[in-house]
Amino acid sequence: MNRAIHRPTARLLLALTLCLADCRATIAYQVPLTPAALHEAYILGQRNDQATASFLGPYLKQITEGSQAPRIAEIEILTPFAQVVDLSRSSTSGGYTEEQAAREYHQRGDIVVVRVLLMLPAAYPKPETVPNQPLAAPQQAPPSNTALRPENFWQNFRFETKQHDKTIATRFIRNKPIYSAPTKDTPAVLDGATVWLEYDAKDAASDETVVEVTTPDSKKTSVTFDLKKLR
Repeated sequence: MNRAIHRPTARLLLALTLCLADCRATIAYQVPLTPAALHEAYILGQRNDQATASFLGPYLKQITEGSQAPRIAEIEILTPFAQVVDLSRSSTSGGYTEEQAAREYHQRGDIVVVRVLLMLPAAYPKPETVPNQPLAAPQQAPPSNTALRPENFWQNFRFETKQHDKTIATRFIRNKPIYSAPTKDTPAVLDGATVWLEYDAKDAASDETVVEVTTPDSKKTSVTFDLKKLR
């Protein structure tokens, strides 16, 4: 009698164990995205609710250390799946379609994106300009009536993404300056910059990934993302 009861129970437990293992495998970082995964990512982004925020939460690390020098405020990693979720989330009010999301994914290809937010403290010195010698042209035209600080300050930082102490080759890097909102009495000033680093997904395994940023004064900040636990 006891055997008759225990055998089905054992088979059920084995089936549940295999199912859980399979479920864990399906949520691990993997490429390329299937049509079903693209659909799921698009819908999750369009929801733009607590479920969306909870999903994207582990992809972002906030850095709390501050100083009177340019500092690192956030580091985020986005897998191909998370990129679709994030873009869909930010396009919920503009008629963004699933077909458009799929088309953009295929145009991007399978990449991993690291975003680093750098902020300048209020005490950061403004540049001294030489008469009749204008500042170098910025990558993006600043707002009018601005008190410029050097927009290329981010180039004094060093960015590395590693797995097992091996640096992954950066495929592309771009940046966008961040300006404060001007007021009647105060012009807009440069507050910081966002830096995006792109990596070929085939160079990034489903494994622990360390993003390391070195400041101009040689202080290192590193955060770890486990791609085995991310989608």
